[in-house]
Amino acid sequence: MLYDVCVVGAGTMGSSTAYHLSKKENLNVCLVGPGEPERKTEDREVFGCHYDEGRITRIISEAPTEQILAYQGTLSYPELERESSLNIFTEVGMAVIGPEGDAIVDGYVTTTDNFCEKEGLICEKVDENFIKDRWSYFLPCENCYGRFSKKFNGYISVRNLVKACQSVAEKNGVKRFFEVAKGITKKANGCYKVDLENGHAISSKKIVVACGSFTNFYNLLPGKKQLDLQLIGHTVLKFELDEEAVVKMADMPSMIYKPKLDASYIYILPPIKYPNGKTYLKIGHVVRPNFQYKDELGTPLETLSDVQKWYCQEDYPNARKYFKRHFKMMYPDVEPVSEELDFCVMALTTSGKQMIGFVEENFLVAAGGNGKSAKFGLQIGKICADSVVKGEWDCDLLDPEDFKVRFMDGEA
Repeated sequence: MLYDVCVVGAGTMGSSTAYHLSKKENLNVCLVGPGEPERKTEDREVFGCHYDEGRITRIISEAPTEQILAYQGTLSYPELERESSLNIFTEVGMAVIGPEGDAIVDGYVTTTDNFCEKEGLICEKVDENFIKDRWSYFLPCENCYGRFSKKFNGYISVRNLVKACQSVAEKNGVKRFFEVAKGITKKANGCYKVDLENGHAISSKKIVVACGSFTNFYNLLPGKKQLDLQLIGHTVLKFELDEEAVVKMADMPSMIYKPKLDASYIYILPPIKYPNGKTYLKIGHVVRPNFQYKDELGTPLETLSDVQKWYCQEDYPNARKYFKRHFKMMYPDVEPVSEELDFCVMALTTSGKQMIGFVEENFLVAAGGNGKSAKFGLQIGKICADSVVKGEWDCDLLDPEDFKVRFMDGEA
């Protein structure tokens, strides 16, 4: 069969693209990429960051483009939840808190105030008294301030987001291939051949590549070009909570927090029940463009083997120690039952914005999630679907220059 569009990459952005394409008439679409493994082992080639129940989604942001992506995506969750019968978005609110005088907290405050005023949303000022009244179990830094807003803020089950997009897409006729794509070549007739790991191949008129941190490893791009991406091994620590702590912290929002001026930012997910029946509070660290990693947090990754080994490791003691120290400072009266370290890989761009665009006619790439593809994925998928069908950028709300695809050789 000759497909109209082949989407390569079955993570957040790729699955969302397939979902939106499935709503368009008279299109033969396929989605290529393996599903979530039962456990991570090094005999598997490809992994994803969507194997999780809790990822922050927020319109509280220092970047207006991020606010638009998150806002538009959040507006789409109810329809996808109805179509799939899966719960995706939980609106617990979002707080950004840090010490007075921090420039980045100032940026969050200014852009959030402006956006909430424009959209008619409630945004509350946060200080030590506010925290004591609302979240007495949380011990903040001295002279802290920030913002809290509930509407359109909270967390998503990114696992359910991917499941929902794929299930609805398949119901709407999208063909699913669970193999790893091993290469893409352009044929003499102008169509594309997608080689699969089982030796089979797919033919398609148009291509969307959305393979996250694996984009540069499988000769997927025309001319074997490499995207200008920095791959970072990322760690999070999930703290299992007992029933008493879960009840006590039931009103906890998602949070970005900076404990002092010279410290790194961390993000915190409220208590979330996972498929194993346990409830976890999750802590990770905020990664910014051109961030220089400390050894206790993670490491830059260069090769396919580096990425595979990072996903499959069982422990990272320095990160475990770092997050446990922060947990104790923030929640001194909460004793976790256990901790569980988890690993993923971030694909960072120098601009801090996602890459979405055509690398040649009929060949679109979406990459560089910058650790934010979960909350932006549904809207990025819509941009990809609309644009690949139209043959050019198709999103009036955003400027394509902000999402320009850039290569290692400096070309754009």
